[in-house]
Order: sequence, then C-alpha cells, then structure tokens
Amino acid sequence: MHYQKLTALIIPFALSLMTVAAQTYIPVKNDSRFKIKPAADVQAYGFAMTDVKLAPGSPFAHAQQLDAHYLLELKPDRLLARFYKNAGLPEKDSVYGGWESSGLSGHTLGHYLSATSLMYSTTGNTVFKQRVDYIVGELARCQKARKTGYVGAIPNEDSIFGRVAKGDIQSGGFDLNGGWSPWYTVHKVMAGLVDAYLYTGNQEALTVVTKMADWADNLLKPLSDAQMQKMLVCEYGGMNDVLVNIYAITGNKKYLNLANRFFDDFVMLPLSERKDALQNKHANTNIPKGVGSASQYLWVGSGRDSTIAQFMWRTIVGHHSYANGGDGSYEYFGTEDHLSDRLSDDNTETCASYNMLKLTRKLFTLHPSAKLGDYYERTLTDHILATQQPETGMFTYFVPLRMGEPRLSVIPSIPLPVVWARVWKIMLNMERAYFSRVRTAKLCL
Repeated sequence: MHYQKLTALIIPFALSLMTVAAQTYIPVKNDSRFKIKPAADVQAYGFAMTDVKLAPGSPFAHAQQLDAHYLLELKPDRLLARFYKNAGLPEKDSVYGGWESSGLSGHTLGHYLSATSLMYSTTGNTVFKQRVDYIVGELARCQKARKTGYVGAIPNEDSIFGRVAKGDIQSGGFDLNGGWSPWYTVHKVMAGLVDAYLYTGNQEALTVVTKMADWADNLLKPLSDAQMQKMLVCEYGGMNDVLVNIYAITGNKKYLNLANRFFDDFVMLPLSERKDALQNKHANTNIPKGVGSASQYLWVGSGRDSTIAQFMWRTIVGHHSYANGGDGSYEYFGTEDHLSDRLSDDNTETCASYNMLKLTRKLFTLHPSAKLGDYYERTLTDHILATQQPETGMFTYFVPLRMGEPRLSVIPSIPLPVVWARVWKIMLNMERAYFSRVRTAKLCL
C-alpha cells in the first residue's frame, strides 16, 4: 500500500463486531448525532459507511456476503430468549446453545445488534434494519417489565449486581460474585444499542441504552474508589468506551463521570506512566480499556487517556505481536519480546486483533501515519481475513503459528443451535473503515 503524503488513506476492514460510538466509531465531518464535539484535533475524518461500497468480486466483498447470509440465518427470538426469561415475559423460542446457555448469555445479542446495524449501513438492505428495529423494540419491552432501567440475560444477574450495590464484592479475573464477567456482557448489549442508534437511526435504541447507563450510575454511585477497584479486577469489557460515547451523544456529563470510574489501578494506571503492565495478562480483557481511553481522549482531550491508548498500541505492536499482526498464546500476552518460544496451536486470538484494529482506527483519526496504516493492513489481511473459510463463511478462532499446526477450531463445525462469543467477534470483522484528511480525499489502495 502506498501513502501519498497521507493526504488520504482508505483502509478496508472486516465486519467488526464492534463499530461506531460504542463499537468502533470514528469521527465523521459535521456529525449531527453527537451533542459534544471532539476535544482532540481530528486529523483524518472517516467517510460515512453509506458512502463507500466494496468492489464486487473482491475478497472483502465476498467475506461480507458470507457474513450477510449467516446473519440472516440466525433467529432473533432465540437470541432474546433469556432476556424474556429474566424479565418475566413468555419466551418465544428456545435459547441457543454454547455460551448463550451459560454465564455469558446475552452478549451475543449485543454483537448481533452491532453486526446487523453495520450491515444495514453498508448494504442498504432493509431486512437488517427490520431485525434491528424488532430486537430494540423487544429489549424496550423487557426493560419496561423490569422497572429498573436494566435489561439483560445473565444468569443470576439480579443477585450479582444487587450484591455489588451493597459493596459486597467477590471478584477474580473472570468472576464477579459468581457471575462470568457480567460487565463484559453489559457492555456488549449497550454497545449494540448505540450502534443501532448510530447506524440505523433507531431512536428507541438510544432511549434504552441511556436507561441502562442510568441504572449503572445508580448502582455504582454508593461504591467507594476502593470498592470500584475491587470490582474492576473482573473483566469489564469496554464500559469506559460505551459510556463516554453516550456522554458525547447526549451531552450529559454524568455518563462521562461514570466512564472515568471504569479506570483500574493495576493495568491502566501503569500504562498512563508508560510502564508495560500487559505482560502475562489476558489480551482481550485489557485491549478494550485502551480503546476506551482513545475514545475518552477524542471527546475530552485528556492527556492521560492519550498516553494510555498510544503507549498500549506501541507496546503491543512493538513487543507482543507476531508476523500476522496478532498477539498472544492461549489468549495471554507473554514477556516482552519473547515470541519465538511461545508459538503454539492457540496463537493470535481473533478477538484481540479485532480490538487492536479498533484501537488503530481511533489513533489514526488523531495521528495518521504509515506505521498505523501498515499495521492495520497486515493484521486485517494476514489475520482477520485468514480466519474465514471462503466457501462456507465459517471461522477459526485462533491462527496457530507453531510449525505444522493445522488451522483448527470448534468454530467451523458449529451448527447454528450453538453459538460462542468468538463467532460474533469474527463475524463483525467484515466491515470496513475509510479515512480522509481534513481537506483532501485521494484514495490510495
């Protein structure tokens, strides 16, 4: 790829399970959807997704078509099943198997909302908007029945969050009061609702997600800083990201204040001091924190958040990334610059690369450079595109780098009744982002 003085850069990318304000938003010129204007100096605006189409016959257009077909095979009522159950409403269909029948129940619906919203924005196919509108309407119905502002499908969620509100917090890496990373799942639902608003214009989605943010604010308001830190030991996804974007959309500063509370002292604080706190940590637990910091810098101009986002990117790309742009072995970072002795059958988790592409997009809007573009192109092509089987459209979750290892995973053989988080993170990887400099739009492919 050639960069002609960076007057413009077009980066095609895979359908991101997370894209726009809450998922993968990049600034667009004169964006009337946001009451707050970026505080940081935007150097490369994004084209609206409706303005750019993939060329027929290209590998990315083919991947997008496969994704579109897969999305329409899934049944919204099955994704909504546990939302109905937890709201005390009759279920319309059986829940999917896999993680949807276990502790992460509900996160898939959030991913699906993002995917269908993005697919409508890029293709104009109204079938996707109909799906979005239906799901949002049903979530609003569940939310009304619960009368708290919250809507979710997590097992035992009332007990989990009820204990949190009282300051009774038992937390580990993926466990909060006996629940499997509940804030991770809450983030996915909220992010999907934000995407539904931004990409399909569904106003009800904004109403539902702001009520969820109000619920979170009321829940966490009594907690001390020490109690928050104890809670944040458990994976919490990109809660800082979605909340700061809700702030930017609504102009209500309480959501910014809440976003600032999702700041942990054991990874984010050292990163703000330019110390590598990622070594031997779970990659995809921590990369979304940097994505959120990039968003907070965009909307607020905080120097601390700028440092976190940029230092995280440089550390991962410069010291923890393999040749295909991916990182990690068995989902974990290792020691800096020790890669050749960590080649395995489970290298380069797709979720981590998906979030690194989100972080790269956000940084590119603020500091466009060939280095960011080169990393994006390499990771998109050599890792993300390589994870999709080009005939069936199914996915592999890891791309092994140990010599002789086949590219295997549970994903290609999974029947539709069983779904896993990793399917959705990969599925959302077949969208694209396009950037132009402030004045000129010369396309360089």
